[in-house]
Amino acid sequence: MPDKTTYKALANGTLVAHVPLTFARTPCGGRLFAQEDGRNRDRNKELATVQTVALGALWRRVAASDRFPTRFKMAEHLRIDSSYLTRVIRLGYLSPYIVEKIAAGDLPHISLETLMKIQTPVWAEQHKALGID
Repeated sequence: MPDKTTYKALANGTLVAHVPLTFARTPCGGRLFAQEDGRNRDRNKELATVQTVALGALWRRVAASDRFPTRFKMAEHLRIDSSYLTRVIRLGYLSPYIVEKIAAGDLPHISLETLMKIQTPVWAEQHKALGID
């Protein structure tokens, strides 16, 4: 298993990111650590963001298919609020650069709430909104 984040482009256009993680048991429960650059970094605070961004990409693909006629029907099927579904789907339109940085843990200062407030699909505007050069 590689000791650093790797990326692989599939033939269908999907980008697969492998982020090496270690789960360690502690007295307070399990903790998730990223192992990069020879050091461990606590990733629990970032894990919810990574998972939600991945969920946004999945739900975006499902919404774009003909499986559900509307997002309201999709939200009803998933038993979630349609406004939450819309906010999470918006994460599926984040620029690949932002997604890579989130997966690698290079943007720990950016919260999930901040990402969900991004309204634009234009990547340059997303970078500007997050203060990324």
